[in-house]
Amino acid sequence: MNKKKRQVITSARKLFIEKGYLETSIIDIIRAAEISKGTFYNHFASKSDCLIAILDEGREEASLRRHELIYGKDPTDLKVLTQQIAVLIHVNREQNLIPIFESVFHSHDNELKKIVLNHHLKELEWLANRFVQVFGEEVSPISYECAVQTFGMINHTLRVVLFSGYKYIDPETVIHVALRNIQAIIPAMLESKDILISVDMITSIQNALHSRTVSKEVVLEQLEGFIKGLTTSESTAGLEYATFLLEELQQEHPKLFIVESILTPFRKAFADTEHAAEARDIANSLWHYLKIEHPSEQHTKR
Repeated sequence: MNKKKRQVITSARKLFIEKGYLETSIIDIIRAAEISKGTFYNHFASKSDCLIAILDEGREEASLRRHELIYGKDPTDLKVLTQQIAVLIHVNREQNLIPIFESVFHSHDNELKKIVLNHHLKELEWLANRFVQVFGEEVSPISYECAVQTFGMINHTLRVVLFSGYKYIDPETVIHVALRNIQAIIPAMLESKDILISVDMITSIQNALHSRTVSKEVVLEQLEGFIKGLTTSESTAGLEYATFLLEELQQEHPKLFIVESILTPFRKAFADTEHAAEARDIANSLWHYLKIEHPSEQHTKR
């Protein structure tokens, strides 16, 4: 992502939080980002496209952290799943996205609500797939129902605690209890076969989602452009990581386990620099490439 586009996203996010999405105009964004009208429309067709980019950026950050959390660990470990679920809560708080969600929910714009709904559906799909990993293929028919009930318990519990003003409860504690409860009722759900979230509903959800596919060519292009943009004053370790990733991926048979092991230190090498966001995007693209394009070739310890 080029600097101008990220400049627009950063300015739009700040305005959406401060003024509300509906009260913010494209002119407001253009002035805050200090760009021309033409530059804005070179990157975004509308204000809603800015909103989509902001939400996608939050999800990409959450996705990256989740990959890093599970790397080298047992994917069936409920502690790992608890930490992974909590990631999006932390990202939403860090990026102050909650006021944006509230602004959209209180609007009467159905198109906006569809954007946020799609954001939530992706999270639902992710958790449903993780439940199959954790509890086995036998829970596939009820995986979405389990995901819905889990998020319901988590979100409503957090709201009640927030409204009560009693005391702060760490999200991981709430998630742990929700997962414990779901684990306890799964046998009863499987035995009764009384499913509220039907196969037709699952199909509709999946059709509503737009899965991200990342090719090797796209990742190589990202890395090449990234390296060209670095200067001699940049992190030596970061440059070496980026160069190694590029050279390894250019091989006919790249060592995917080594590529996986370098993604986290690569990203962290550029933390707190002007290249942090782009390094994160590249690392996330690589996680998607390794996981989606070549799932059978991954060598992560399980």
